[in-house]
Amino acid sequence: MPLEPCSADPFERKQLVEFLLVAFQADPNAPFINPDLLRWKYDEPGPDWPDARSFAWRHEGTIQAHAALCPSVYALRSGHISASYLIDWAASRTSAGAGVSLLRALSRKFDLLLAVGGSADTQAILPKLGYRHSGDLDFYVRVLRPWRQFRTDPFPRGWKAPLRLARNALWSQASLPSPPAGWSQRPITSFNEVPQELFDARGRFPFPCTQRSVKSMDYFMRCPGAAFSAGLIFKEGKPRGWYVLSRVGNQVRVADLWIDSESVVDWSAGSSLALESASKDRYICEVVTAASFPMAAEALRQAGFRRHHAEPIFLLDPKKHVDTAAPLNVTMLESDLAYHFQPSYPYLT
Repeated sequence: MPLEPCSADPFERKQLVEFLLVAFQADPNAPFINPDLLRWKYDEPGPDWPDARSFAWRHEGTIQAHAALCPSVYALRSGHISASYLIDWAASRTSAGAGVSLLRALSRKFDLLLAVGGSADTQAILPKLGYRHSGDLDFYVRVLRPWRQFRTDPFPRGWKAPLRLARNALWSQASLPSPPAGWSQRPITSFNEVPQELFDARGRFPFPCTQRSVKSMDYFMRCPGAAFSAGLIFKEGKPRGWYVLSRVGNQVRVADLWIDSESVVDWSAGSSLALESASKDRYICEVVTAASFPMAAEALRQAGFRRHHAEPIFLLDPKKHVDTAAPLNVTMLESDLAYHFQPSYPYLT
């Protein structure tokens, strides 16, 4: 069979890296092919998928297409189903159909396959393979230190740079919102400190969520692609949720936020606490996060974030497990959005 797992053998890994660099027209020092990161995202057994996560489509021993899995389990009210986001998907331009064949082969391994954004070519191909547009992932940002951001941007962006600095300076003037009375947070180093009932509550949420566990969250915390940290969120002394932050360069991303509530006010309180924690580092220039359902989006606006742009969420769901009317609860933690970094574009704003 032309589809096969990619080996961690040094020679084969070198071949894969060379293929990815050409396919993505990337610099040899690009962070996404850092050896430690490749070992973590391709080779380290995950709690929801102990098998290989990197696959290639070959012809006569040569890689023609590649994709990596980000396996998860969606906790629906009707039960649990297997799912995966796809990352590092690329195909050779000299082998027509290799990328499509690879995606079709991988789709048979899961109940759901998902993708967020992607190149124009990717977004044109996915609907032809049966993927449907299932809402958008809206990205939100809060500028904290515009002058440091201006000075640390490796490419000032020409004549627009002073205008961008002025705009970001204006945006940064708004004071950080204070969490409501009774709300607090405590940093944690492991999700062993999180009560099981907070994990279980995700299965009852009206917007379908990926299942979380101590093992899955601690797996994310070990990611070498960013500096991860987390906090447990309390209301009146009772644990009500958590946040996960990932720092890449001088940017922090709220990679995951969970509040056991269906109240916008409560989600806004959690967002404010995550922002408060992220802003304590004096080197951080902006905080970025994302929302895929209306309540989370409104909570971010109330917490002082500005909407920046949206990326489409594509869903391959042949057995119609997911209600098309209910948006998925997607965060940056599900794929590589929490740690993917382009040094030439270190800031969203």
